[in-house]
Amino acid sequence: MTDFHTRASTPPAEVGRDVAKTTLATGALLAAFGVASCCALPVALAALGIGSVGLFAIAALVGPYQLYVLAAAVSCLLGAAVLMWRQHRARACSAAGPHKRPILDRITQVALVLALGLLALTFWTEPPL
Repeated sequence: MTDFHTRASTPPAEVGRDVAKTTLATGALLAAFGVASCCALPVALAALGIGSVGLFAIAALVGPYQLYVLAAAVSCLLGAAVLMWRQHRARACSAAGPHKRPILDRITQVALVLALGLLALTFWTEPPL
């Protein structure tokens, strides 16, 4: 007979932090893509010899609100980074053992690096400010 109360599982607070961290990272990536679609991505794709006609619709939607989308991207990026840092410190200090879902952390890290890269590319080619 299995006792379900003694089985080790992920606490609900940990799951909530994972969801928040992944949502913020996804929001940062989408917002950074929206900001970069105006100027940085067409230039970068043209340098690689890839057409960027499909980005016109996104640039037309985001163009008037570029500063607000930039603020949302930076806020989501910082929020996800802070949550990842706090979660990493909590795991390092606890005796609970390693994290059960390292793939989710890797996906979040890749999304944050891509968002940061898109924002850096945007400021490198033509700053929106």
